[in-house]
Amino acid sequence: MKYSTLKPMTFSSPLRFSPEWVDDLFMQAKTVWVGFSGGVDSHVMLHLLVNQLTSEQKQKLVAIHIHHGLSTNADNWLKQCEAICNDLGVSFVAEHVQLKAQASLEEAARNARYHAFQKNIGNQGVILLAHHAGDQAETVLFRLLRGTGGKGLAGIPEERSLGEGGAKLIRPLLYVSKAEIESYAQQQQLDWIQDESNSDERFTRNFLRQRVVPILKERFPKMEQNIASSAQRIATDYSMLAQFASQQLDVWCNEFGGLKLSFIADKVRDERLFWLRQFLQRKDKSLTHSQLESIDDMFASGEDKQPEFVFSTGRLMRHQNVIYLLPLDQVVVLAPLASGEILKRPFDEIRVRGSNNCVLKARPEGATLIMSNGKTRKLKKWLNDQQVPNWWREHLPYLYENDTLIAIGDLWRHPDHSHLDIEWRINLILPLPK
Repeated sequence: MKYSTLKPMTFSSPLRFSPEWVDDLFMQAKTVWVGFSGGVDSHVMLHLLVNQLTSEQKQKLVAIHIHHGLSTNADNWLKQCEAICNDLGVSFVAEHVQLKAQASLEEAARNARYHAFQKNIGNQGVILLAHHAGDQAETVLFRLLRGTGGKGLAGIPEERSLGEGGAKLIRPLLYVSKAEIESYAQQQQLDWIQDESNSDERFTRNFLRQRVVPILKERFPKMEQNIASSAQRIATDYSMLAQFASQQLDVWCNEFGGLKLSFIADKVRDERLFWLRQFLQRKDKSLTHSQLESIDDMFASGEDKQPEFVFSTGRLMRHQNVIYLLPLDQVVVLAPLASGEILKRPFDEIRVRGSNNCVLKARPEGATLIMSNGKTRKLKKWLNDQQVPNWWREHLPYLYENDTLIAIGDLWRHPDHSHLDIEWRINLILPLPK
């Protein structure tokens, strides 16, 4: 269910949430969290909410402060945020995070922040963030300068899922100007935190905010509102386009989720890149244009080759001219199997009954399999006969008793060991198309 946002307002109108929106929000959400940095934006959002809540609704409100440790003032900011929440009678949670090394400090801080949000609010909560029309304008300009596509020009979404559960992230101030926010803060005599990093023009967003946006505003006073409005329309258009593309991909993808490359092979390059992008985005993966070009080059090669494109959260591989999105590879688990006990591995689980001498070993190079008819077949040729994709060949459960290969999952069984009961279940995150 989509949460309604703030009703349209002008600068002269009092800043206030729609009462219907507040009631709907607290009726639907188990807990309402507010991302609270202590800056003017989040302080105003928290103050606005508190002033409109019933005592019962207030019990469901929690402010969460992320301590990045990037500033020498970080400890004092945490104490100030806690004091503000105590004065407002709002529950307060502080989360200390450590940043992982990344090319962009801003990106590392953002990732750590959102990970902390997801960790704390669980599957049924809602978190409100105080992004406003100025942030939206900066985001669209920033992405445009980096050469973004349609999805990037849609800017910051008003609402989106957080994690894989039912948690929601909402930005109720997205169409409110910075001037309105600051005016409210001054009228209410709020005391907010001034983060010194916001004036550091080494960060592109700060440069845009301090050098570029003011000049544009002189010529286009309603720039923020206009860009926010354009981003909203683009978001709607892009959402519709994604729906239509998804309907087409339902036809072009097989039952295991792989995209049949034959459907896009005869299209011009830009169209192939479009369909690759849509294929990934419907699985919540997003790659740069240059990465998509590399993928297109890689998978346009001969079908006998086995290309693999690995990125930070997954990999792409081809099998029988179908491209699959796969999880990152995992170490193959090799271990003894006690009779009747289930061994769970990253991509499957296996149980054997009837022997306590079984063990999983690595894929045997050059092994020969005995078929039920008494004939033999080299393992490599048998894997080709069974059309086992490359990503499964090392992960198949090669089951030994003593030094004899007696089974490969439930795909092959040594004729002399038919008495064993073998159960093998695969995890669908790693497809095994047959």
